[in-house]
Amino acid sequence: MQKFVILYLIFCFSLLWSAPLLPFIQAKADINQDKVGWEVDLNRIALNFSQSSLTNQLPYKGFSDSNLKGNSQMALQFFFTLDGNLYAPRFVVFNSINAEYGFTQIKQNETKLITNKNLDKLLFSTDYTQRMWDFDWGFETFEMGPYIRSSYQTEFNPTPKIGRRHIINYMVGAKLFDGKYIKSLYFDLFGEHDFNPNTKLNGMGIEIGISLEYKINSSIRWTYTMNLKRYLFNEKTSKILPSYQFLLETRIEAKLFKSLSISPLLRYYVLKADDIKESASNLLLGVSLNFGKVLLPPKQALKEHEFLY
Repeated sequence: MQKFVILYLIFCFSLLWSAPLLPFIQAKADINQDKVGWEVDLNRIALNFSQSSLTNQLPYKGFSDSNLKGNSQMALQFFFTLDGNLYAPRFVVFNSINAEYGFTQIKQNETKLITNKNLDKLLFSTDYTQRMWDFDWGFETFEMGPYIRSSYQTEFNPTPKIGRRHIINYMVGAKLFDGKYIKSLYFDLFGEHDFNPNTKLNGMGIEIGISLEYKINSSIRWTYTMNLKRYLFNEKTSKILPSYQFLLETRIEAKLFKSLSISPLLRYYVLKADDIKESASNLLLGVSLNFGKVLLPPKQALKEHEFLY
């Protein structure tokens, strides 16, 4: 059944690419001149002060999932995202470094201080996206194309009794990107492998995600990110058997000074395993201090008489 679903999705993708363009799509198929060259974006450096509420985390201790660690109490968290993207007339190569680390501290007495990490992730990713179609709906413009992506995820500090995770992901799918409001909307088939001998995760599935942004005015913006991963297949040798992962994060950022902003934050994460009856979740409410700046913008649109390579 699962193999049939995968083949059906691949068939749908092939029909999508061979379908004629809809009337509202700008006929710039396969070439886009709006952005060319490297773009280096220090997307986010953030410091979060948060209150988390975890449920049913004990049955999932073998997953070594940093979203389900720590205790339901005040926490300090750090986020870092750096993007280095190469825009060409016919394709984009998106490269990203993403780091997250957070911890809670419990003072049991005057001499004993216990520190538990509640986030720990270091992710390197790169993807090749074909600039296939341009959409122009008047109120919204964005691009669309197929893409392939690979990533490597690890941890800063190994988890006791589990060790450091070494996760390789590869995906193939399609996405909308670089819109005014729709920053990213993607759907893909993925494979996931963890080389940690205590997890031995080998799985495949489907993934869907969206990233939205709306500028309320020149000083305030709303952001929304959602990601859902559904595992369709796990190897029998895997020591953990995830069924699905769901992550939602939303913020309202208010500019304090130039590239510095402050925002209330809501983050909700759910993990469900095939062999565990109940799911585990983490609801996090906090305040985030953010810094972001485009270090190197891409070149402006080419003139009509310039030659496209």
